[in-house]
Amino acid sequence: MKFFVRLIIFFLIFLGLYSGFVYFLSPQKIPKQSWWQHNRVRVESFLTEGKDSKFVIVGSSMSDRMLPKPNSGWFNLSLVGEGALTGLSILKNSDISPKFVLIEVNQLSVKENEKFSQENTEPFFVFTRRNFPVLRSEKQPLNYAVGFVIQFTDRFFAAEAKSNPKEEKEALEISKRLKQEHLQEVKRWYGAAVEQKKLNDRMTYLSSVLKELEAKGIRPIFFEMPMHPEILVSAKETRTRETVLKNFPSSEYLWFIDQKDIYEDSDALHLAYPEADRFLSKLKEYAESLQ
Repeated sequence: MKFFVRLIIFFLIFLGLYSGFVYFLSPQKIPKQSWWQHNRVRVESFLTEGKDSKFVIVGSSMSDRMLPKPNSGWFNLSLVGEGALTGLSILKNSDISPKFVLIEVNQLSVKENEKFSQENTEPFFVFTRRNFPVLRSEKQPLNYAVGFVIQFTDRFFAAEAKSNPKEEKEALEISKRLKQEHLQEVKRWYGAAVEQKKLNDRMTYLSSVLKELEAKGIRPIFFEMPMHPEILVSAKETRTRETVLKNFPSSEYLWFIDQKDIYEDSDALHLAYPEADRFLSKLKEYAESLQ
């Protein structure tokens, strides 16, 4: 019995000390061990720091690269490997009510991850993450330890970059060739249209979620992430876009599609980070003008 009492006391002391450590010290870069953990950290941040946001973005990894500034009233709830439907489900099941929810159209064919949504909005889970930051995934000891190691090596062992024009030119040519090969592969993936029945099922689910969100005073805005021009006109993207527009026409719902500018992509699907930031600026300008 004494052993267990001592064990509990030791655990409480350790938890208290670690909580203080987390509160006062934090590495600048905290790595995620997997995409699942990346998404978990994103949801936990939404339920805590993002709970007062006026604008919430939901989408896939294509929208994930848009990074709103802290305390800007914006939060990006896009989830890697998922689609906007999972983010909408999390928003629906939470106690958070932003003014607008911005819905990425590109991957609306991806089914809601019901299990992930439910376990991350369960009342006890939300309560503990809001009141005990040390329990959040990003604050786990292994993540913190690796974060400090990265910060230490970046500061003291950063390699000096030596310019070599010939090597830089060769690397650029290889990068261009690999990017072109990847584009052809993505075109094959997106060459087949999404099954219409699957899309119709997603639209039925989306309609029911939007009714619940609109009842809470949340206005939806549909938007399409820029991609490589050849992928945007692919069978998969075209059918998805047309199906969403048919069910949620621009005459009844807010839409933002930037057809004026061409954006640089990193792999035909995802924008380069500076370009994602440029698109976010335009999306923000449009959405904030609606207030």
